[in-house]
Amino acid sequence: MRHNFLLDDNIIYHAIRGVDRHDNPDDTAARLIQTIVKVCHSLVIHDVVRVRYIKILDKLKHERAPSLQPSYFFSQLLKRADKRTFQYGDLPTLPAECNVPRKDEYLVQAALISRPLLVTGDEPLYNALKNHPELGIEVLYPHEALQRAREKLEG
Repeated sequence: MRHNFLLDDNIIYHAIRGVDRHDNPDDTAARLIQTIVKVCHSLVIHDVVRVRYIKILDKLKHERAPSLQPSYFFSQLLKRADKRTFQYGDLPTLPAECNVPRKDEYLVQAALISRPLLVTGDEPLYNALKNHPELGIEVLYPHEALQRAREKLEG
C-alpha cells in the first residue's frame, strides 16, 4: 500500500542530525526518509510546510550530518515530482475544541486537507491528535512511521 506522509519539521532535524526527540543518537528519522524514497511512498507538502522545510535545511546545510545530508532530503523529496505532492491555498480552520500546540497549528491544518500520515517527534502534538480522533488525522512517531513505510517492502 502506498502511503502519503506529512513530516513535522522536527523529523527533518532529527534525520539530518541523527538524533531522536531527546537528542540521543538515533537514525530512525533518516531511515524513514530513505524508505519513503526507496519505496513508492510520497510526501504531502503544503506551501507553508515547504517554507519551514527550506528554513531548517538552510539552517542545517553546513552541519556535519551523521545520518542524512540536507541535500539528499532536498534533491530526493522536494525536487522529485514522484515523491511529493505540493498543496497551495488557504489552510482550513481548526475546530475550536482542538487543543494542538499553537506552534503546530499550521501542520495540523495542512494535514486536514488530504489526511496524510502525520509524523512527528513532538509529544504534545502527538498526544493532542491522539485525543482528537474525530479530526481523522493519523499521527505517528518516527519508529511507527518507519514500520508502516516498510510494510510495502514486506508485503
